[in-house]
Amino acid sequence: MSFLNHVVDFCKVLSSGLSGPSSAVHLSVSGVAGFRLGDDGQPVAEDESDAAGEQAHEQELFQSLGVIGRPLAPDSSGYAEAVALRTQDGLLPFAFRDLRLHQALNPGGSGVTPREGQLLFAGYGGAFLSHAMTAGNVGSKRGNISTWYVPGDFNGSGVAQKAHAISIDPTPGNSSISLAHASGLFLVLTENAGGGAPGILASVDGETFMRMSPGELTLQATKILLKGNVYVGRQAEAGAPLLAGPTSPPCPSLYVSPV
Repeated sequence: MSFLNHVVDFCKVLSSGLSGPSSAVHLSVSGVAGFRLGDDGQPVAEDESDAAGEQAHEQELFQSLGVIGRPLAPDSSGYAEAVALRTQDGLLPFAFRDLRLHQALNPGGSGVTPREGQLLFAGYGGAFLSHAMTAGNVGSKRGNISTWYVPGDFNGSGVAQKAHAISIDPTPGNSSISLAHASGLFLVLTENAGGGAPGILASVDGETFMRMSPGELTLQATKILLKGNVYVGRQAEAGAPLLAGPTSPPCPSLYVSPV
């Protein structure tokens, strides 16, 4: 055993739990050499000279500030690993890796892999919060494009067929906040809603669209329903009820400004 083994150990996370009034997370871990995964995905002790490896149960857990979570228990797809400090009371896990998170982000090699400078907070179901670098400067230096991505409708290979997404992009010329629903609906707040003017874009499908920019509102739909008294015209608040001509009946709830 090297000197390093007296200070740290590389472990498998066998289970997690909560303890105390603060619901603090604790882990039960085992030395890597002492266990293998059985056919049911559960840890099985190996009959080796290390007496099935060192075990430490309900060990206090130290995580990154502001990040609280529990790893999944071992299963047929893998397990969480931990680096732990040896203390008088046992092992103190402080650093972790779980390749199942990488697999969830990049199923079958067709998903997401981090680019240089990109930081990802990932979930076991394939969702992630990403902070990627902008291609160019945002003012005096490069900034971040932040994306919250939540996939669903997974096929047999675990590849998502649909996803919700929120994206915040500060890039000059493309500065925007967008919200996209898996069914195809979207809402975008952008600095370029058309003609170089800022505005809001929204769509339900290819035939239902809204664009709002300074001084202009465009609505497109097969049917537009306005229920209630409707005032239109440059001075709409001074409008009078519409008194139509012989080809159209009067409409007492539509007020038209004469100027």
